[in-house]
Amino acid sequence: MQGARILLLDDDRETRWALATVLRREGAQVTEAQDGEEGLRFLMRAQFDLCISDVCMPGLGGFGLYAAIRFGGTPELAWATSLPMILISGQVPMRDLAHALDSGVDDFLKKPFEPEELKARTRAALRRAKLIRGSKARTSGDLSDFGMAALAQALHLAGRSARISVQNGPVAAVLDFNRGQLAHATFEDLGSEFRGDEAAIRALGIEHGVFEILPVQESGPRTVFLDTPSIMLRAATLHDEETGPVTVRTDELRALLD
Repeated sequence: MQGARILLLDDDRETRWALATVLRREGAQVTEAQDGEEGLRFLMRAQFDLCISDVCMPGLGGFGLYAAIRFGGTPELAWATSLPMILISGQVPMRDLAHALDSGVDDFLKKPFEPEELKARTRAALRRAKLIRGSKARTSGDLSDFGMAALAQALHLAGRSARISVQNGPVAAVLDFNRGQLAHATFEDLGSEFRGDEAAIRALGIEHGVFEILPVQESGPRTVFLDTPSIMLRAATLHDEETGPVTVRTDELRALLD
């Protein structure tokens, strides 16, 4: 988080100061705004690595701010259409939450929350954004740095067509994305082979090994038929049942890569 440029919006001055203090102690450069209109003015004058915004504010709230950034078509905000965003709220109807996540909001923080949760979710969002910015036609790395679900989340949210290939000893898996949607999956482990939905769920549970992100033909085979959010939710639920909930990991498991 050191040096990260974060735009923080909350109409409550004391809450805004407390959140900003937590982030600044981690080395972030925090710019504060009291509402969406002021936040947009900052975004038109400077670039940021992450936006954290309260949902309920007078005037332009968090949902409105997100819509203005992503879909407003303002030339001065063209750079911000891929800006990662975390929304904060005490009362978010499940329908609105699901719609916002489907539209590309990176994460939600439900009040009240602990400073450690804020820091963990902020680091996760910044890590995913860094991975997306640095991704090339061919990318490789270690799953201990990002996590399989975080890689998949980035591809899903960015709407990219690409293949994630993973190797961890005898375990090998392939996930093919077609414009952000899981289309094909294989999973092999000690002679056992799986294809399709089950393979995708098993692959998303891999925690260790090396990965490559490769180009893929959009006309390739289709073996996955469940929608991508459902696949990811099932994988996350299975992981929690086997290992117990882990705050940072469950956050990673809920969003996808580029």
